[in-house]
Parts: sequence; structure tokens; C-alpha cells
Amino acid sequence: MTHLKIVDHTKDRYHALAISSVWDLARIRGARALVIGIGALGNEVCKNLAMMGVRIIAALDRDTVEVANLSRSVFFRERDEGQPKTEVIRRGIAELNSDVEVMPLTGDLHQELGLGVVRRMDMIFSCLDSRLGRRTVNRMCGKVGKPWVDGAMENLLAEVSVYMPDQGRCYECGLTEMQKVMIAEAASCRGVALRNIAMGKVPTTSTVGSIVAALQVQEAVKLLHEDYQNAVIGKTLAINCNVNDFYVTGSDRKADCEGHYRFGEITEVKEFTAEKTSPRAILNRFKEDMGEPGALILGNEVVTELHCASCGKVEVLGVPLRVVDEDMEKCPACGERRQLTTTHEVRGGEPYAEWPLSRIGIPRLDVLEVRGAERTAWYELTGDLTFFPAALQPELAVAWPVEKSA
Repeated sequence: MTHLKIVDHTKDRYHALAISSVWDLARIRGARALVIGIGALGNEVCKNLAMMGVRIIAALDRDTVEVANLSRSVFFRERDEGQPKTEVIRRGIAELNSDVEVMPLTGDLHQELGLGVVRRMDMIFSCLDSRLGRRTVNRMCGKVGKPWVDGAMENLLAEVSVYMPDQGRCYECGLTEMQKVMIAEAASCRGVALRNIAMGKVPTTSTVGSIVAALQVQEAVKLLHEDYQNAVIGKTLAINCNVNDFYVTGSDRKADCEGHYRFGEITEVKEFTAEKTSPRAILNRFKEDMGEPGALILGNEVVTELHCASCGKVEVLGVPLRVVDEDMEKCPACGERRQLTTTHEVRGGEPYAEWPLSRIGIPRLDVLEVRGAERTAWYELTGDLTFFPAALQPELAVAWPVEKSA
């Protein structure tokens, strides 16, 4: 006798996705997503990902919730004022869909996001409101060969762009010379000045935020399903909601663009961690592997000393230049402004070569480059995986092709 099993699809959260002819539920449920910037766009992107039931969302932001965010941020409430946006998102997503794990990354993009996290992601979203931040994301994704989707909006105008390594232009290819100058000026600002630049408000509406975020997620899902023909790779989908006009624009890929720099084969080292490994330990490993000395490239400018020319006092610091503000520059003894000594590399003989990597601003699970006279190597701080959710610990996510830079 045949037994007929009746299934109540109203009890299946993902039934609508399961019967979709364009999306594969298994791919979506197994996907790891990184959302950089948890403002208006970031809220909407996280909402869409959570409803789809992705495996994990890594949410990065350095700010706290303000009442002014409530008009366009679906996860924020009045009671959340003053709390980190990432923690509020984590709680909100848990209520929306408990199947989805959230990994909050609270802090600055450079200090919290290691390249080892980036290379393990299937979908990457930039929901930032600054060119400097987008350039940083572009270079990080470029180094480890990961595609990413950018969203931007102002009033009723918006853009969605898709960038994929070696296919079409990257973000920096489309920058004008004036924009590059502005980014360089912003990157050279320190502390309070840089934060003030980042706080510049852009007029936004909740309706456009919903539209842009939906298109961002839709484009990322196309990439997840390897539907490269229909994704706007290397192009920008421009949205003019004033007149309800959607059109695609693009520009040529520039062969000499700095955003195209790609790491080669990455060596995962389980013994290396940001808190316990020193630059000298990595340099020693490089010498053993390559048979020549090298220089550890930090990826950012680090302040090693603050020297007061007035009273002669010297303070050993060891923090990224970008976090040094006016108060830190002021001499605690005489009140005069101190001179900064900075570096962007370590060769092994410096006093700070023995410091833990975390002291000079290297995030957990980062990938560090060591350059010798003849060869270059890339080492991941794989020992830091123990600090991250289990979803990041198995095999890497979608394996995008990686090519060595010239």
C-alpha cells in the first residue's frame, strides 16, 4: 500500500525560494555574506539576506545608533540609541530569522576586517558613504580576488555597481583625478579631522534605500549563482527615481590602476595570530621559506614614536596613523604639538619588530605580505580562526580564480 505524505508548505519558511527557477536554495542557505556599513543601505541589505536565510552575515560598522537613523533603518529602535549598530543588527536579525548567524565587527574597517575574513566570503556588500572607504574595500577585495557590490544614494538618485577581479573596471578605474586627490587628502587626515569628514551627512530616503539594497542583493545573488552574463560586472546601474529611469553606464578598465594589485598563493599558518605573533616571527618564517631576508608590508602607516621638540620627551606608541587625534599629538608634559615617526614596513631590526601584530593595528585573521629582493610571500594569521564562528572555519567559500600580480 502506498502512503501519501502531505506536506504543509505554509510551515516551510523557505518554500518560495525552494521552488524558484532562478535561485538555488542550497547555495543561498550556505552563503557567507559581509556587509560593510550598517546604515540605511546596510540595514536593508541585512534584512534581505536574513529573510533569504543565508548561513552567516558579518556586519561591520564603527558607529552607534542615533535617533536620526530611525527614519531609514529598519532594525533600529529608540531604545537602541547609543548602542553599537552591529550589536543592534545582531539582535534584530536573531528575531527576524534565528537560522542566520551574525558576526558583529565593531570598529574601523582597517582595524577590524582581516583579509582572511574577506577571502572566506561568498557575497560582499559596500554600504558606505565615502570614497575613501570604497577605495579601501576595492583594494582589499582586489588583493584576495573577491567580487563586491557597491551601493550609493542621494535624495532620489542612486547607483549600484558590481566589481569583479579581472573583469571590467574596478572602483578606482572610474575615479577622476580630482576624486583621487580628494581621497588622498582624506586619507592623510588624522583622528578628529578624519572622523569629521566621515560624518558628512548625505540626504537619503527610506524608499530609495530599499530599492538600492534590493538591487545590491539581487546582483550579489547572480554572482553567487555564477550568472555573470546578466550581472552588471564592471558597470554601474544608475537609478533616477525622479523620473523612474534606470540605465547602465560604464567606463574602460585601466591597465595601470593601483586597485588591481593581487596577492599570490596565500599560506595559512595556524601558529600565527594577531595577539601573539610578532613581525620578526613572520620575517623569520619568510627567510626559512625563501632563503632571503624580506620586509613585512603593514598595509597602513603606523606611528611608532611621538617626539616633543620642546621638552625632548619621547613616547613609544605603535598605533595606526589614522587613529592619532589632536589630543594624542599634544605633549602631556609641556602641551606642545609633538612630531610623529611613522613606518609602513618592518625589516626586523626595529624595536617594534618584537611587538605583537595587534599592537601595530593588524586585525585578526589578516593576510600579511613579505617582500624580498627576489620573491614575495603572503601569510595568513590562521590561528585567529578560533575567535570566529564555525561558519568561517571549514573550507573556503566560492573559489574565485586568483592570479599573481606582475
